[in-house]
Parts: sequence; C-alpha cells; structure tokens
Amino acid sequence: MIVWSTLEASCPICRNRTRLREVGSGFIVGQDSDLLVRMASKHIIQAEVHTCHKCRFSGYSRDFLRTISPTQSRRFLDEVSPTLCDEQAFEPGGAQGQARTPLPHIQYQWAARTAQLLGLSASEEGERWLRAYWCLRLPPSSYLPPALQQSLKKLYMKWAILKLREGLRADRERNRLYLIGELCRRNGNFLMAASHLKRFLELDGGADYLRTAARKLIEAARQRISRELTMEEVLYGSEPDRQRRSEGGTIV
Repeated sequence: MIVWSTLEASCPICRNRTRLREVGSGFIVGQDSDLLVRMASKHIIQAEVHTCHKCRFSGYSRDFLRTISPTQSRRFLDEVSPTLCDEQAFEPGGAQGQARTPLPHIQYQWAARTAQLLGLSASEEGERWLRAYWCLRLPPSSYLPPALQQSLKKLYMKWAILKLREGLRADRERNRLYLIGELCRRNGNFLMAASHLKRFLELDGGADYLRTAARKLIEAARQRISRELTMEEVLYGSEPDRQRRSEGGTIV
C-alpha cells in the first residue's frame, strides 16, 4: 500500500493542468540484487513519475514545479515532444479520445529525455533510465511480450550504465559503484562488472550485506552468469520467486 496526497500544477512547458502525487511511504517486502526494493501491491516508483498528457513533459513532481525559460520550452516542443511517441506506450483498451497515462517504463524513458532538456546531472539522468529498467519487472509493464521486454531491458541498462558511469566523475557515492557493477553483469559486460565491484570493495565502509553480495557477484561475473537475481538468492541461495528465474549458472 502506498500513501500519497494529490496536488495540481501547470506543466512548465505548455501550461496544461496536471495532477501530481506527493508520495509518503510504502511497505517493503524484499530487494533485488540491483537495489530495487520489492513492495506489496503498486510500487512507489510508479507513483513518483508524472507525464503531461498534452506535450509529454515527464518527470518527478519537482520537475513540474521548475521555472523553465521560453527558449527551453520552445526547444522541448520543437525537438523533444514530437519524438516522445511509442505505439507500446499505453495499456490496451481505455475510452477513445480520453487522455491516457503511458506505462511507467515509458514515463521514465521520457523523463530521462526531459532531464537532458533541464540540464540535470548525468547521475540524475541515469537514475531515470534505471527506473525505466526496474519498471519492466513491475505490473503492468511486466506483462509486455517477453521479446519486447528483453530488448527494452538491454536498451535501458545500456543508457543507465553509460550515464551512471559518467556521473561518477562528480558523484563519489560508493553504492553507485556496486550498482554499476551489477547492471554491467546483468547486461553481459562481465569484465566491467568485476572491475566496478572490486572498486566498491576497495573503499572502506558500506553495508556488510552489500560487501558480501559484491564478492558473490564478482564470482557470478567470472562464471559469465547474467540472469536477474534477488538479493536473497545472492546472499543465501534462496529462491523466493521461482517464476522470475531463467536458465543460468549457480553462484557459490
């Protein structure tokens, strides 16, 4: 269950009235090895992203409350908005002619493009690509055809890795190294995965469970295991959700 309040704001690009959610909290039931926490029912990240139905400006509540210059607005409407179209953006059905909200992974993809316009940091842009990837594990995006899901996962991971690595120049947060390493492993970039995970372990401090997970994921990279894992599987070898597992090796 997610707790939130609702407010209305004008889109900073086209002035269309948009409803925003201010999210309070949710109930966590576990974590995946790429740091996505699992939640009961609707996930909090799906409630935190918003899209203007008129111009497709997308982002967090704070993005809709920014002051954007006329030049930036024209650039978005002329160069970005026309490209934010995707035949897979919406769930099937819905009343004809009624404004529909895109699927969450599409909203985050568009939010990453919006981040470029706003001149946000590479780390902030990378976080939005990461959340687009996370959303593919959550309903309703998880109901997409498997082949489409797989191609989108590769695309979102590629951009998340690229932008998060670029952000390391300014962002020295140690867990970022762990996250990049695990995304690289999942994306089949095994040498890069091991390199970032080792750099994470070379730094002092950090949560003990993440340091243990990093050591085991380095071994997974050596074995060229790229499948998605839960943190429970990495740490304890448990299988809380067998349906989400695919063929692959075993971490020891």
